[in-house]
Amino acid sequence: MPPVEPDVKAPVSDTSPQTIPAATPAKPSLMERFKALMVDYGPLAVVVNFAILGLVMAGFYVAFRFGFQAESSGAKAGTLAAAYAAAQVVKPIRLAAVFVLTPLIARIPPVARFLARNRHKWNF
Repeated sequence: MPPVEPDVKAPVSDTSPQTIPAATPAKPSLMERFKALMVDYGPLAVVVNFAILGLVMAGFYVAFRFGFQAESSGAKAGTLAAAYAAAQVVKPIRLAAVFVLTPLIARIPPVARFLARNRHKWNF
């Protein structure tokens, strides 16, 4: 009986071939995103920010007037001052809402027309 030649195959590796990951652009900082928001939407972003601030302060003011007592608000602080302080505590959530809501509000047709007509007036 003649000798049998074994099948010679390339070794199979359990690991995938090493690939060099593509360079992904760095995530822009919060300030860069805010500047881009101001360039794109201008005064609409400011109006949305102050509208949300007013709603949050009004909500906290009403809550404090109806008897909600936060431990962090001083006992001698007025209701409006306590509402302002509480609104400042939730500022990161407010700013996130501004970043999300401003482009959505800009899609409303009258607002979009206003932005298109007046974009040349703000230059950051």
